[in-house]
Amino acid sequence: MRTSDPQETEEFLRRTYTEHTAQLFGDTERFRFDAALTQAGAIGVERLAHSMRVRAEAEPSHCVYVVQVLGGTLEVSAGRNELRSGPGDLHVCDPYAPTLAKWDNLRLGVVRIGLREVERVAADLAEGDTATARLSFARPVSPERARYWQAVVRHISHDVLGNPQAAGSPLILDETARLLATAVLATFPHDHAERSRLPSPGWLAPAALRRAMAYIDANAGRPLPLHEIAAAARTSTRALQHAFARHCETTPTGYLRRVRLEGAHRDLQAADPTSGVTVSAVAARWGFAKAGRFASQYRERYGVPPSRTLRG
Repeated sequence: MRTSDPQETEEFLRRTYTEHTAQLFGDTERFRFDAALTQAGAIGVERLAHSMRVRAEAEPSHCVYVVQVLGGTLEVSAGRNELRSGPGDLHVCDPYAPTLAKWDNLRLGVVRIGLREVERVAADLAEGDTATARLSFARPVSPERARYWQAVVRHISHDVLGNPQAAGSPLILDETARLLATAVLATFPHDHAERSRLPSPGWLAPAALRRAMAYIDANAGRPLPLHEIAAAARTSTRALQHAFARHCETTPTGYLRRVRLEGAHRDLQAADPTSGVTVSAVAARWGFAKAGRFASQYRERYGVPPSRTLRG
């Protein structure tokens, strides 16, 4: 979107983000606003440029936004928590509280992830304790974590949102939302963060492990969060992770990727190469966003490139 109309801009920001009231300062005749949004499912990568000085009061968003100031200045506060940011600064926003924001000639990069996705991943890590997802205005816990965050965002922008086949795959979008939520929790401080470290879990009966594997086998073609697999196995996520590591030398998600690779293998074997089907389309259908990585994993598992299997 590109406009020189402040009212049109405010309506766009309300629709896109959350309800707010804004007060603008300066010459509206010289106002400019630009926005570029790329979104799919619960995730989005966005760039905004707002040419004026603004004071805005916003309602809770119930969405997790990570912002990086690319130009200008930004001040945000919720209760006693306040941050001032300039070019290059990165922080996560508070999704739970009303926010006061002030900015001047701002250029901003924004990454969004649904709050529900973040709480779901936090609950998996903390055995149902959603308090681990309680985020407030904060910067990354370290420069290394900030670089990790930026690498994840580059991957999502290029390999998922920038790839129509990947962006159209429910499996890839579910895995991407989980990756982005994990990156939020790993990069920014949050309440009771120490609870997300896995303690030594208890013993898991072989029958429960078999139930988990059977459930994965039957449902690998759709988004499959860890807590759902644990519920089907009638056990906890931690006990399930320990059992897979001990008896299968992998994780539940690692086993899920293996089953999906087998599904892609079957589809390639059954496909008619004259029908227009492609390796990348089959890979995306089974949740593999990067065709090159899929081909490498496929060759390692089956000894031939997937294109050879497709050609028969």
